[in-house]
Amino acid sequence: MKYTFKLLFLLLFLCCLTEVKAETWNEPWQKEIIQQSNLFILGEVTEVDGLTAKVKVLKRIGGTQTKEEITIDGFFLLTLTSSSGHGVHLSLEAGNNYYLFLKENENGSYSLPTPTSGYAYLDKEIGVVATYRHSYHQALISQEIYEMTFENIWSYYKKGTFQKDIINNYINSQLDIKPASFDNEDEINIFFKQHVALETAYLLDLSFDVEKIKKFVLCDNFHLKVSALQLLGNIDTNPSKELLLSSIESEDYTNFEKVIAIWSLKRLGDKNYISMLKKMKDKLSDEVDGFGGNIMDPRVGTHFPSPKGAVEKL
Repeated sequence: MKYTFKLLFLLLFLCCLTEVKAETWNEPWQKEIIQQSNLFILGEVTEVDGLTAKVKVLKRIGGTQTKEEITIDGFFLLTLTSSSGHGVHLSLEAGNNYYLFLKENENGSYSLPTPTSGYAYLDKEIGVVATYRHSYHQALISQEIYEMTFENIWSYYKKGTFQKDIINNYINSQLDIKPASFDNEDEINIFFKQHVALETAYLLDLSFDVEKIKKFVLCDNFHLKVSALQLLGNIDTNPSKELLLSSIESEDYTNFEKVIAIWSLKRLGDKNYISMLKKMKDKLSDEVDGFGGNIMDPRVGTHFPSPKGAVEKL
């Protein structure tokens, strides 16, 4: 039964919500959510009524001091891309525990980023359904690892400090082994931990020797490749830039992966490599290979460019 649950959450990671909603929106990335939140808690949702939820604060992890019970009644990063007038509502369920990234609003209560982001469901038996990159790409991870990583990520963005020894020990323990597959339960567990390690390293602006990351860039696991290509944008060396450029040129990478590589080169800001990218623009695909999923998913409005379009915006 435990294995079945993990496979179900793996499908959640690979796919998307299938709720039919009339409104669609551009879903923000986790990095932006952390940057703009000012409260991070573990809470129990005691009541939900449309756009309003009552939450009992079980643990304040970061942010200003709060009352024992708070109200959530809006969204602070919601950009609608279509609307039929039916409106949006909270996706939280009464009786469940969630980690919540919130922002205080003008009502004196708190807002989530969007109806589908800014929260991570906690099941004490199987772990946390967590977002490190984007709500389309979720991971099932233990409560211990979730709190360890996000307490440090929060501290880094809000205070400029984090526990380097603890973080480096965790990341290195995952990156020193071969990339995981989806072959069995053990591999799935390793995969989630490696995804978390790569994404945590990216969010903390950590840099590594390219050889440590290269095997993930070259592996067959889409999600690990995306995380590794993203992390290369933290590594300001010629080997890192060459690996990114070769990934963009290669037919072995999806358009999604190539866009991530283009964004990483953009972050590194090397004018020579930016120039090389611009010269190859017309050879790149103009096909959008976005997050995929069900067309009825409300996050279908999330913008993601083609490789050619990403280069045109450099």
